Amino acid sequence: MNDVNINRDLKIKSMKNFNSGMYMEIFEWNQYERYMVVERGDLVLDLGCSLGYFYFKNSELGIDYIGVDGSVDHLKDFIDNLNSGDDVKLINSVILGNKGIVEFPSMFNDMKYRTVMSMTFGDLIRLIGRKIDFMKFDIEGYESHIFSDNLDVFKKHVRKFSGEFHFSNVAYGVVSRQVSMNILISLKNDKDLDFRLFSLDGVDITEYFWINPNYYNEIIISGYVKQ
Repeated sequence: MNDVNINRDLKIKSMKNFNSGMYMEIFEWNQYERYMVVERGDLVLDLGCSLGYFYFKNSELGIDYIGVDGSVDHLKDFIDNLNSGDDVKLINSVILGNKGIVEFPSMFNDMKYRTVMSMTFGDLIRLIGRKIDFMKFDIEGYESHIFSDNLDVFKKHVRKFSGEFHFSNVAYGVVSRQVSMNILISLKNDKDLDFRLFSLDGVDITEYFWINPNYYNEIIISGYVKQ
């Protein structure tokens, strides 16, 4: 690890709002950049940005960063961790199949429910108005609304992607294993996509997953849209 990364990690660990589990996912396991990586100057869309660790991991690359989270408590903690030179754009919303007002729990704030706006992935892309260079997502099963309801929009407006893919999430109640498996199979057969699959601790399971798909409740999918 070079001096820049050492100083960055020390800064992360001394933040006002530090979460060791999230630090391990983003920094130690490097969950989201095992295959595709953020490059200098990328426009990064971070769905489920939470406390902002993915931003802080890549902020030295001069990225243009947009973070979206359904919990205003998460965004408050993110903002509290920002320094004067940090430049981020944050949106408090959940990604659903329709516009509306819903109740959403704060995972790192005692699961307290708060009212929040919902929007479709298509709404969000139109709001941004630019092609996304790297889309990271960890939205607890709501990714089904991207890869099912808005797949054509996704393929047209995203270059690289990496995020958690959920097969069951009882706590949030937004996805079933069968629905998620059907979506993943359709992505596997989509000639416009190239991706690899990883366990949460960073092991490449691209081949093994299909031998024993029921073993995993969550995996990482990382790839790109062929141009």
